[in-house]
Amino acid sequence: MIVAIYLTLFALLALCVTAFLRLSTPPQESATNPTFLSFQRRYIPVYLVVLLGDWLQGPYMYKLYHFYGFEEDQVAVIYVCGILSSALFFPAKDILGDRLGRRLTCTLCCLLYASSCLMTLSASYGVLILGRCLCGLANTLLFSSMEAWYVTEHRDAHEFPKEWTQVTFRRVTLGSSVVAIGAGVLADVVSRWMRFGPVAPSLLASPMFLLATVLVSALWRENYGPPTEVSWKNAQRSCTKGLAAIAPNIDLFLVGSIQSLFETTLLVFVYIWTPALDTANNDVPLGVAFASFMVCYLLGNVLCENLVERLGYSMTRVLLVVCGAASAVFSLAAYSAKNYRFLMFTFLLLFELLCGFYFPIMRILRERVFPEEHRVSVINWFRIPLIAISSLALVLLHDSHGGVPEILTLCAVLMGLAFLCSLRFARATRDNALSPVLLR
Repeated sequence: MIVAIYLTLFALLALCVTAFLRLSTPPQESATNPTFLSFQRRYIPVYLVVLLGDWLQGPYMYKLYHFYGFEEDQVAVIYVCGILSSALFFPAKDILGDRLGRRLTCTLCCLLYASSCLMTLSASYGVLILGRCLCGLANTLLFSSMEAWYVTEHRDAHEFPKEWTQVTFRRVTLGSSVVAIGAGVLADVVSRWMRFGPVAPSLLASPMFLLATVLVSALWRENYGPPTEVSWKNAQRSCTKGLAAIAPNIDLFLVGSIQSLFETTLLVFVYIWTPALDTANNDVPLGVAFASFMVCYLLGNVLCENLVERLGYSMTRVLLVVCGAASAVFSLAAYSAKNYRFLMFTFLLLFELLCGFYFPIMRILRERVFPEEHRVSVINWFRIPLIAISSLALVLLHDSHGGVPEILTLCAVLMGLAFLCSLRFARATRDNALSPVLLR
C-alpha cells in the first residue's frame, strides 16, 4: 500500500498540472497593475507562510498523540477540545480583530500558534489539551484577521476595484493548495525519512509562525474595523436578528443546512482519515497521503471553475451532484474500511475532489443568499449543529475498538441529508428571484 500511495500522488500531480494548464482562465486586467501586484506581494507570501505552519501539523498530529501512548477515546477528547475552543471564540473573531487591530491580532495569534506547536514536545495529557485549545483559538482569530486586514487595505487605503479582491483570494487558494502539498511531503521527510518521529512536523511549524510574526510586523501597517459599540445587549440583538432572518427564508435555511452538514462531515473527516489509513500493521506515509488529498482538492477547484464560470453549469445542480456523490463515496468507504484499505483511500480522495467543487460554490451562495447585515450571526447559528454533531461523533463513536466504519457511515448519512437539502434548494430556485443568478 505504501508504494501505491506514492504512485497515486505522482499520478494525481500529473493530472492536476495538466488540467490547470489546459483549463485555467486568462489573466485579468488586475494582473498587469504594478501597484496592485506590489500590494499582493506584501500579503500573499505572509499568508502562505502561515498556511505552511498550519498544514505541516495536519498529517502527523493524530499519530503524535498515539506515539505518547494515548487511546483512541483520549485522542478524540483532545480534538474535541480544539473544536470547542475554536467554536467559543468564533462569534467574537471579527470584534477582537476590529478592536485590537488586525496586525496586532495576527502577531499575537502567530505567537500562540508557535507556542501550541512547542507544547507537542510534552507527553502530558493536560499540556496537549491546552496546546490544542490554543491552536483552535489562534486558527479562528488569525485567518479572519488576515483576510479582514487585506480587505480594508484593498478598499480604503488603495481604493482598488472591489472585484479585484477575488483575484487575490483565488491566488491565495491556489497557493494554499500548493503549500499544503509541499507541507505533506515535507512532513514525511522529517518524520519518516529523517526518522525524527511524529513530533518533528509540529516543531518545524513553530519557526514558520515566528517568521510570519516578523513579516507581519515589518510589511503591514495597522488597521482597525469600524467603531461599533460592543455589549452583551448588542450581541444578543444581533443573534436574535440572525435567527429571525433564517425563519422565513427557505433559501437561507437550505443553504445554511447544506453548509452545516457538509462542513460537519469535513470536520469529522479531518480527524478520522489518519486512523482509517494508519493501522498497527500498516505504516502509511501520512504526509504523502495528505498531499494526495490536497492535490485532489486543487483539481476539484480547477474543474469547478471551468464548469461553472466558463461552461455555465448551474451552481445549484453542481452542488446537488457533489452532495449526492459524497454520500455515495462515504458509503463505499465505510464498506471497504476493514478489508480494503487502499480502496477506502481512493474513495476518500474522491471526497477531497468534491470538496474542491463545494467551497467555491458555497462561498458564492453565502454571498448571494445570506443577508449581508446579518451574515455573521446567521453563520454562527448554523455552526451550532456543526460543532455539536462533530464533537458527539468523535467522542461517542471512536473508541478503543476503532469505530472507523461507523463514523464513515455517519458521514454518508450527513451527506445524504445535505443531498436532500440541495435537491429542495435546486427546486426552490426555479421559481424565485435567485433563479437568474443561480441557474445560469
